[in-house]
Amino acid sequence: MSIYCRAAKTANKKRAGHLLMTPALFHRTTSAVAAPALHLHDGCVHGVGRYALDNFVALLYHKKEVFAMATVRVRKRGKTYSYIFEAGKTAEGKRRVIEKGGFALKDDAYAAGVAAYTDYRHGNIGITSDRITLRAFCQKWMENVVRSNVRESTYDVYSRILEQHILSVIGMTDLQDLTPALLDGFIRQQAALGLSHSYLLQMRRILHQALDYAVYPAELIQSNPVNYIKIPKSAPRNLVKRTIISPDVYEQLLHDQPLGKLCHIPIMLLYHTGARIGEVLGLCWEDVDFDRRVIHIRRQYTYISGLGNLLVPPKTSTSVRDIIVDKSLLAELKQWKAMQSSWELEAGDTYRIVDEQNDHTLRYPSKRAARLDARRRYMVCTGRTGKPLSRATLMQTLKKYDLNAHSFRHTHATMLIEAGASLKGVAGRLGHKRVEMTDEIYTHNTEKIQRDTEKAFEKTLETMQTKR
Repeated sequence: MSIYCRAAKTANKKRAGHLLMTPALFHRTTSAVAAPALHLHDGCVHGVGRYALDNFVALLYHKKEVFAMATVRVRKRGKTYSYIFEAGKTAEGKRRVIEKGGFALKDDAYAAGVAAYTDYRHGNIGITSDRITLRAFCQKWMENVVRSNVRESTYDVYSRILEQHILSVIGMTDLQDLTPALLDGFIRQQAALGLSHSYLLQMRRILHQALDYAVYPAELIQSNPVNYIKIPKSAPRNLVKRTIISPDVYEQLLHDQPLGKLCHIPIMLLYHTGARIGEVLGLCWEDVDFDRRVIHIRRQYTYISGLGNLLVPPKTSTSVRDIIVDKSLLAELKQWKAMQSSWELEAGDTYRIVDEQNDHTLRYPSKRAARLDARRRYMVCTGRTGKPLSRATLMQTLKKYDLNAHSFRHTHATMLIEAGASLKGVAGRLGHKRVEMTDEIYTHNTEKIQRDTEKAFEKTLETMQTKR
């Protein structure tokens, strides 16, 4: 902030010392973060008392945005100028200084220093002004904060929700102008347009995370206006149908998708392991231990807009797990592996291989066109040509039977609970962080549980009657 002060000329110079009581013209310009530099124009000091001037400067420093005189300094180094400012202290307690030179003009060095100091104050994510639109801030936040802290698939979801439903509506609003009332009206408007309760919760969560960062460490706003926002109860709730797959339906699935068909092995893996669809589609033969009867969950197969198909780590750290499987599943897998080998032999050089790039994206060149240093993945769920089965193809098949991505997982968990397995054991098999999640989501009041409960109550009544 630069302050230009010129005391108004008075007829009586003796009274000029009373600066705060004398008409004066103050031209004040504020930059994003620069601390005030007091420039006294010619004739300004004449008759101005030191006490009045010191108090005036102290009054200015009382403002929150002002930190110290000459926070950004400029000095000449040879024929060029450089800026320098303090940026806290090192772990050893020494002053940390940021300096950059090579500027031909002094003003250019100072302007660059102000921008650099602003960026430093706001979390080093490229923000060089205190006034910034929500769109500009979110773009910086996504690129410099979110991208390095979440999986690519999560980043893709954040980007899509922000662009389609948040920034397209309120993106040009300045961050400092976002109020609880404005955001409440925005959320209610989106609910009226038909967005579901769960989707609005996602929008609120992303916006809350972004504006939390704007509060600290960016220090662009004083409080997070999203704290006061609630999702309208009138917002439609799209409850996921969690169907238990009966033995008859499962047998019908296997009949319609026999061994050799594209979806046979994925369906068996889902039913016998309770793994997520992405985890099943991401299985490689190195993950199947036939001797120990164990399937290792180490990665998942996913699609990200703009990148394509990838092999990425599982959803959470607890999702990395080993699942002990039954002999019938292993027998099917052995036959399937033999089929894959025969198809590759028949196709020869035209057979497609799965080549994992350094960024984990997948390419499917023919064996003839493959790179010599190709990082080949021998995947379990593939078609006759060697290309992996896509999630869309599998979901299209399941939809014919009114099943969704949760059906097999829900069925597997419920079957284990009904058989007497512990919640902790089921949670570990499913890769859940908390046992409560398993209890709340994947188990419910099935007919068997109801009958067992009724029998227990009936037995209690009989015991009471015997005691009479």
